[in-house]
Amino acid sequence: MAKLNLNGLGKKDIEKFYELPKEREKIIRDTSASEIKTNFSINKLAKNLHPKVQYVKVAKIIEENEETKTFVLTPDLETSTKQLARFKPGQYISIEVPIGEAVYRRPYTLSTSPKKVEDNIYTITIRRVPYGKVSNYFLDHVEIGDTFKISAPTGEFYYSPIRDARHIIGIAGGSGITPFMAMAEAINDGTLDCKLTILYGVKSKSDIIYRERLEEITSKTDKVKLAYVMVVDDDTEFASSFIDRELLDKYIEEENSFFVCGPVSIYERMNEVLKEYNLPIKYIRHDAFMSEMEIYKEEEYNVKIVTHNEEINIKCNGKETLLAAMEKNGVIAPSRCHVGTCGFCRSKLISGKVKTFNDTLRIADREYNYIHPCSSYPESDVVLKLPK
Repeated sequence: MAKLNLNGLGKKDIEKFYELPKEREKIIRDTSASEIKTNFSINKLAKNLHPKVQYVKVAKIIEENEETKTFVLTPDLETSTKQLARFKPGQYISIEVPIGEAVYRRPYTLSTSPKKVEDNIYTITIRRVPYGKVSNYFLDHVEIGDTFKISAPTGEFYYSPIRDARHIIGIAGGSGITPFMAMAEAINDGTLDCKLTILYGVKSKSDIIYRERLEEITSKTDKVKLAYVMVVDDDTEFASSFIDRELLDKYIEEENSFFVCGPVSIYERMNEVLKEYNLPIKYIRHDAFMSEMEIYKEEEYNVKIVTHNEEINIKCNGKETLLAAMEKNGVIAPSRCHVGTCGFCRSKLISGKVKTFNDTLRIADREYNYIHPCSSYPESDVVLKLPK
């Protein structure tokens, strides 16, 4: 063990060091007993920018196509939420949706410019997912005036002038157009200073979301360009192919950042295509996405959930995540992204075996048996301790 080097310290210096506790005690005794001020302006600002929870109501519903609707959200003024928190185009909110006895949380990208926050407006766009509990509930049952609890905006899928090239090539598939709609509006209204080229892959013209809004923006500013890619319809109005190197080469500039958002198939394809450019990793951005998972096991397992004040026993099928089973059984568990990237649901696996996907756990988490329940499937009976 290394010795403490006291060279240069005199006897008086050492004596002063040992007198410090007495000086501190004297300061404490002589200090007024009045309450310490905690209501600083910086704390108010932090609370407004990063609220733990926001309460909103549905002010308007816009039908984008047969399977997609946009929901305009404003503060529920009967609650503590008077002003919606600001966000960066490309970020998402997590919305809490009570359905029957269960409570579900789902992440949805904010699909309009941050400038709309000045008017206390958020928008989220939801496309029907086959057998999707929350998407089907929203499209079939949610009405104007309904209220919800949501998180503050979060996520890393946004333009940063420090990290990204000034020209973004946005590669979107299906409802993966939502973050690029927000970016396009923000560029058009001057909130965002960059250039954006959107390559939008859909199966047919009827699947296009935001067509009028996007084309209106491209007619107003040369900073936003748009190209549709039809993978099924043979329509001469649009490119009829997959997004490949040949198509990308038509739009790339000297420096480009590639932002990819959509179904898992588009990520897999673009990962292969973008390898050909030998880009630094910082120039390729992926939004969080729900992976198309194989069913691991049809077996049902016992799961014991340990919270700070109780133990709850539920059943979980091998084809559903631990978080999905908790939501279905009314267990309130922390969650946001639902894909194992944000770390908000990080929990201690006390015993049992799980299968995970798309996970970003740290090395230390793996060593000490922490998992993300939102991306973990049981392969045995499990005991899980939730964070406080």
